[in-house]
Amino acid sequence: MSKSVVALHNPLAPVADPFIVYHKKSYYLTGTRTGNSLEIWYAPRLEDVGRSSKTIWSPAPGEPAFQVWSPSMFLLDYQGSRHWFVYFTAALTNTNEDHRIYVLQSQGEDPLGPYTYKGQLTGTDSTTAIDASILQLHNQLYMMYVLEKGTNATYLAPMSDPLTMSGAPHLIIDPDQPWEQGFQAHSTYPVAEGPEALYHDGKTFIVYSASDTGNYNYCLGLMTYVGGDPLERSSWQKKGPVFEYNSDNGVFGPGRAHFTTSPDGKQSWMVYHAKTTPDFTYAGREVRAQPFSWNADGSPNFGTPVSLKTPLEPPSGE
Repeated sequence: MSKSVVALHNPLAPVADPFIVYHKKSYYLTGTRTGNSLEIWYAPRLEDVGRSSKTIWSPAPGEPAFQVWSPSMFLLDYQGSRHWFVYFTAALTNTNEDHRIYVLQSQGEDPLGPYTYKGQLTGTDSTTAIDASILQLHNQLYMMYVLEKGTNATYLAPMSDPLTMSGAPHLIIDPDQPWEQGFQAHSTYPVAEGPEALYHDGKTFIVYSASDTGNYNYCLGLMTYVGGDPLERSSWQKKGPVFEYNSDNGVFGPGRAHFTTSPDGKQSWMVYHAKTTPDFTYAGREVRAQPFSWNADGSPNFGTPVSLKTPLEPPSGE
């Protein structure tokens, strides 16, 4: 590594469930942290992104003030202009059963807002729901999210606009594999959660998290779109785990990945959360970043999670 280049040192921020975008020469990171507000961290350089933050929403009376989790943010067209939409999990009472999907809308195109609270996502019901994110395929918006019905399984539903889910959810990722069910770990609850879209060279993927996030073997699975109706499970091909713990590097429970590029667009980067202990715990999850490559068949090759002791070359073009 050149002495003139400042290295990237993990972890980047004390946040779980990271979601990152690169927009107008800056990185914007959001995620889950203790408390009931939503924050965005930002910086021109990825290695600095955890140093400055802005609170974009705190619950007013009558708004969901508990278990504010897993925000995602998208710049989308709506009624003739572009706005950022932040989708997040929250609850009106401090119970898992009260989890619903809520939405913020920015007034303009600044990722830092200001934002307006738009309430529960229109078209969703009283079913326990978490981990909302957007899939864009064939010029159609889809809501990906997780319903808790004895498992954490990922569903897909069409949207008529960024604020409205316009059709019934369809089960897309059923956690039916041993590596999705906490095999040889503390928790054996089946999990397929945290879905995030990944696009490359004309191909569409859903990267999701499997096993309980408290387990050492929390990991990533991959769904590849193979054609047909995206709402049908037969249109997707499952593979996994495609990114998992590495004892030698001291990385446990790596999951909840999201993706961005280097400023020059030449590199693909992932952010994810992981822990430094194999013990069953939800504590200690922090954001890490590392570059990844692509296989000959066009699928992502996430490699191995790197040690916190390993400095990385920062994204090219910084």
